[in-house]
Amino acid sequence: MSATEDDPAFAALPPTLKRRIDQAFDAVVSPQKRHKPGQSTPSQQGGFLVDDPPAGGFLADAGGFLPGPQAGGFLRDGSPSFSVDALEQSTHMIPLSSIPDALQILDLQPDDEDVLAVFQNAATGWRDRSRAQSPAEGSQDAFVSRKDWRAVCAALLDTGPIDTDVPMSDDEAHAEDDVQVLEDLSDLTADSAEEYVDSGGTESGDDDSDDEYQEGGFVSTKGATASQARPSKSTRGRRSRTRKSSSASCEGDADEGQHARLTARQKKECRTAFALFFPDVPDKDLNRQRIRIKDITRVAKLLKEKLSTEETVEMLEAFSSAPDKSMGLADFERMMFAAKLA
Repeated sequence: MSATEDDPAFAALPPTLKRRIDQAFDAVVSPQKRHKPGQSTPSQQGGFLVDDPPAGGFLADAGGFLPGPQAGGFLRDGSPSFSVDALEQSTHMIPLSSIPDALQILDLQPDDEDVLAVFQNAATGWRDRSRAQSPAEGSQDAFVSRKDWRAVCAALLDTGPIDTDVPMSDDEAHAEDDVQVLEDLSDLTADSAEEYVDSGGTESGDDDSDDEYQEGGFVSTKGATASQARPSKSTRGRRSRTRKSSSASCEGDADEGQHARLTARQKKECRTAFALFFPDVPDKDLNRQRIRIKDITRVAKLLKEKLSTEETVEMLEAFSSAPDKSMGLADFERMMFAAKLA
């Protein structure tokens, strides 16, 4: 079908790049195969089968002709080809809502409004062409064809580096970037923070509540034996340090798959956004800086953004790996990736 006709720009790409584009498409489509396109075929064939009973009534009067049902053979031959076409079509469509995930696999901006608008137009065109199948379906059924996906990705990936720096004054650049970053961060409310926490380690809170400090040493509050309840100071110090590092590594392991996938471009974008919170700090000292409530509040007030203290605290708690709930550069990168801002 049309999905197999390569766009000229896509055909000109190197084979490895074409393979990456198709793999990103398939990675998102594969869990959703065999859905909508195949559902309309049974109703079409069912309508044709209804026409057979009158012929059966006629055959009953002419009893000698019953052994030769040729019409049934015709129906059996037609059925498989219809469903195969529908199934094949379903593997050439990607839901519009899954486009950001596929773009992120290709290391493209998942929230670029211009790119998403192109896909929106392509999905609208496909929905108009196939409206006869199910006129009642709403925006949930917006799909983009593989051909359109290839064409748009070819245009995005064949233009060379997107970071062509346009000369701009430092003040303008900071002001523009501050507004965008904070608007994006303000969307990261408690709900999205909770989603991240559910997928990461949460043992640090439980571990901290295991022991309470009393004069003379640490005492367990969870009914451990006497030998476990009062370890020596040296042992306790070792365990305390181990617990902090293990809880941090636990949280790191949970995100290792995601964080390892950060490309050089994504890391650079995260570092640039992180630097906006510390305009007076040189780049070489950024790794030692940590974002605290006062930093977010200061920038929010500067940009007249409505960001409640509760939302700020919940966001920091969700992504911070430090006891004081401040956010370093690594925590900030994790948050940017989870929120699809990089």
